[in-house]
Amino acid sequence: MSDQHPCSIAAARLMMAKNVLIMTHQRPDGDALGSTFGMREFLRDNGIAANILIPGTIPQRYKTLFHDFIGRVFPTELDDYDLFLALDCANPERLGCGTEITVDDLRQRDFLCIDHHTGNSLEAGVSWISGESGSTCQMVMELIDYLNQPINADGATYLLTGMMTDTGCFCFSNTNGNSLRAAALAADHGADVERIANTVFFSKPLKQLKFEADMVENHLRLACDGQFAYACITEELLQKYDFDLREDEGLIDIPRGLDGVVIAMLCHRRADGWRVSLRSKDSRYPVRPVALQFGGGGHEMAAGCTVNVQDFSEVEALILPEITKLLTREL
Repeated sequence: MSDQHPCSIAAARLMMAKNVLIMTHQRPDGDALGSTFGMREFLRDNGIAANILIPGTIPQRYKTLFHDFIGRVFPTELDDYDLFLALDCANPERLGCGTEITVDDLRQRDFLCIDHHTGNSLEAGVSWISGESGSTCQMVMELIDYLNQPINADGATYLLTGMMTDTGCFCFSNTNGNSLRAAALAADHGADVERIANTVFFSKPLKQLKFEADMVENHLRLACDGQFAYACITEELLQKYDFDLREDEGLIDIPRGLDGVVIAMLCHRRADGWRVSLRSKDSRYPVRPVALQFGGGGHEMAAGCTVNVQDFSEVEALILPEITKLLTREL
């Protein structure tokens, strides 16, 4: 590959490091976990010490795949690291660095960001942002290929996990030739596709199935002649099935999967307002502009925002007209 490859500066900085602290966004999903753990395996294979910082717990579905990380780092420990790496995190508010240190602490040091979210605002000293990439795991695999270095089978499995989850097993519109080539590289390095499939996609607790059935039966609503499907996940519903919203990855695919639906939305109440997740399955109707109107962001086809109102009816009153305009505009 040419030295002009966009990852060249990031790759050079990584290979100069001696001890790296790797971070990702809060409530990490498959791509966040896959990229951090895959990168750690790669760095350690190349003689570079690396730790992963994840405050709190990770979703249950990933616990047998991803383990061995630290939960906090104190300011006095920052000097132990000569590089701080943020993966798959688009803004400072979501960076999972804990309460002991801040993003400003990191910006005063050697701080590198690798991410596939357009509009990344982390303001790291060095950033490689690739909005056309299907996942950050894809970018890490491309970086490894650029360096012409191996990665062990565990690391390849981690990276393929994130590629599969963020592209819907290569079914979403963010899949392209580069996504598939990166997946093939991971498979060539020994990625365990069967383990990923059985652990992440084909192992669901019974209570979650019941939760999903109740959500569809009693909370799902349709609008715009069936082109918009949405649901409010209430506290009562969560308590009824003892469902942890950290396990909500993929939940929005249920309304998105309905015949005739173009845009799907899930909402739930948080301390700072209503969290709104939006998905589109038609590139002519991107949802990122809708999320941006309410201070959010994300990808063109998968975006979200937080709406600071009291009742779900107020969320409907704000979002539904925007979705209606989007779905009825002239193409």
